[in-house]
Amino acid sequence: MSPFSIFTLLYMTAFLLEMQEKWKAPGFALAFLALITVFVFTRITRLKFFIFLVLSTAYFLIFRFPDVANHVNFLIYLNLVLMAGMVYAWFKQVNADRYYAMIRPVLRASLLGVYFWAGFHKLNTDFLNPQVSCSSMMLYRILDMVQSNLLGIPVMLIVIALALLGLWQGLIRPRLKFSKFPKILLLALLTCGGILLYYFGFADRDYVLLPEIILQVNIYFVLAWELLGSIWLFVPRLQAPILLLSWLMHAFIAMIGFVDFSALAGSLLFTFIPDRTLQHWQQQAEISLGGRQIHRAHLYFGINVMVGLFSALYYLAYLDFDIKVTAGAIFNLASVIFLWPILTQLFLPKNRPDWQGLPILTSSMPKFMGVFLIGLCCFGLMPYFGLRTAGTFSMFSNLRTEGARSNHLLLSNNPLKRWGYQEDVVWVLDLPDEVIDIDPKNAELEGNALPVVEFKKMIYDWTQAGQTVPVVFEYQGQTYDSPNIVQDSEWQTPSRNWEMYLLDFRVIEPENSGPNLCRW
Repeated sequence: MSPFSIFTLLYMTAFLLEMQEKWKAPGFALAFLALITVFVFTRITRLKFFIFLVLSTAYFLIFRFPDVANHVNFLIYLNLVLMAGMVYAWFKQVNADRYYAMIRPVLRASLLGVYFWAGFHKLNTDFLNPQVSCSSMMLYRILDMVQSNLLGIPVMLIVIALALLGLWQGLIRPRLKFSKFPKILLLALLTCGGILLYYFGFADRDYVLLPEIILQVNIYFVLAWELLGSIWLFVPRLQAPILLLSWLMHAFIAMIGFVDFSALAGSLLFTFIPDRTLQHWQQQAEISLGGRQIHRAHLYFGINVMVGLFSALYYLAYLDFDIKVTAGAIFNLASVIFLWPILTQLFLPKNRPDWQGLPILTSSMPKFMGVFLIGLCCFGLMPYFGLRTAGTFSMFSNLRTEGARSNHLLLSNNPLKRWGYQEDVVWVLDLPDEVIDIDPKNAELEGNALPVVEFKKMIYDWTQAGQTVPVVFEYQGQTYDSPNIVQDSEWQTPSRNWEMYLLDFRVIEPENSGPNLCRW
């Protein structure tokens, strides 16, 4: 397989994991699974990949946009970049390998843009507050994960066992020149040490309250990874440790429910692999399985299809097991198998290949691609412009830009704000239980505000569903007690306007309610 074919398969697998995460649209998910499977068995070409990009973009824009996750917005952006680059490559009559060389720089820069904005949005007073920081919430979720079970086996025991195996295979065994007996003895000691570490360090521990110093360290670690790491990656020779750290971080968050985003990031991290290292990887790209040779990329795809199967068993067949941990473990297994030739090179005692790294932007990138990078930058600035507050890579950031002042450390006076959508809000005073039962997320609306654009989107959805929705709310100082907001002459919304189609906002807390809580 060429680098182009490998990347496209990684990328399409990430899309498939998004579709199969909760099987919200099972018909479309199965259709895309069948399409990608046909591509795998009949060889991936640029035309086939272009067809996939057109269909997947159309699906998101027609059926999901604008209320989509941050990484789905990023997927749509990447689809447009890849399609534009492909049309340009056809016009220039270059082959698939040249096309991939042209598109790699903008893919690398785009991933750095997402990392940078994710870190920049976190530069706010509430993210730095360990009591409410999204960083603390994520840490607790990871600790909950390591105390859970996978097929009846404690997850932390599996993690420790794998870490010890990696330590043995990667660091200790290649450096030992003793006889067989001392090696076995040392391996036994490592195993015993791992068991003791588990039972005295992680088994049945109560993580309700961690020391504040740990929470603070975690906050600055996340900021360093996303904000400083994205800048560090611009230095080719320093890329290797940040790439390894990024892969490990995505491995952890995959285990707490973010397999789709981890797979997408992994496909883009692949574009950072230097050509020399990739050539070494390709020498070991095929492995023997059941007497047959199978490419690691194909095995990666096949194993991740199993993630969709387990997700279907959970969400459609209602089997009871920890789907997030299971899906994350399967994805990480696929990733380790795919990256194994590179990972083993990291621990060679000598003659380790020199990782030269790659410049982020190169002359092979068409100059017009810079327009996409500028657009990505502007999209990340939208909360500060007064536009979107959701889907702009501000996930889990505690960022608040509504009102006259922001909680951001550098933009506290909102100097960039030019639009007033975030201030044109409805305060929801009372929602009946039946409305909350329709969608449990509606429970957080009471006592909080929504931009009018977002409120009208909800009214439109209720209208399309034919629901009767009584609601008490306040707008511009006037209290409304509507027995059915869907039929209210002033508020009825039979169709969507362009603002409702393009904008997306989070719930707004009262300014006097304290720190801005963590929201996705």
